[in-house]
Amino acid sequence: MKIAYFFQTLKILFIFIVLVLFSRTFLIEPGVVNGMSMEKTFIDEDVFLINKIILLLREPKRYDMVQFFDKDSGSLIIKRVVGLPGEQVYIKKNSVFIIDKYGVETKLNEPYLSQNMITRTKDGAVKYNILEPNTYFLLGDNRTESTDSRITGPIHRKYILGTISKFPFTKN
Repeated sequence: MKIAYFFQTLKILFIFIVLVLFSRTFLIEPGVVNGMSMEKTFIDEDVFLINKIILLLREPKRYDMVQFFDKDSGSLIIKRVVGLPGEQVYIKKNSVFIIDKYGVETKLNEPYLSQNMITRTKDGAVKYNILEPNTYFLLGDNRTESTDSRITGPIHRKYILGTISKFPFTKN
């Protein structure tokens, strides 16, 4: 009887571990912010959730916060999607503009930025190349402290792991 109870407990524990590993690998997992590049949305050491399954169902959308693998540094990084495939990002007058496939230029509305946050490049006004299929232009919310697509270039979809949501119990 005790042996049967022991094996039943082991079976339940095994199923639990498999479910946790499956969930963290394919569905959702926690993460912790390391740095200031997403302030005011996230501050250093805030906890967030990575939704991995949503990007199996749809492509990243403008304004999504995403986690991606930076192949140069080997790090997992979070940024915000601002430019989509087929669009051209144009940074001028301290703001981000999008030029769509018809040549229509639109200034992005970015209410998530701090009130006095401006977007600059080291070269002044810059019109980036049209984004190729499956590539995205990502920017940090703290533009003065963010190493993002302005410097590293666009990010290919295969490196984007999931969308980011704020954990309910963050400091910010």
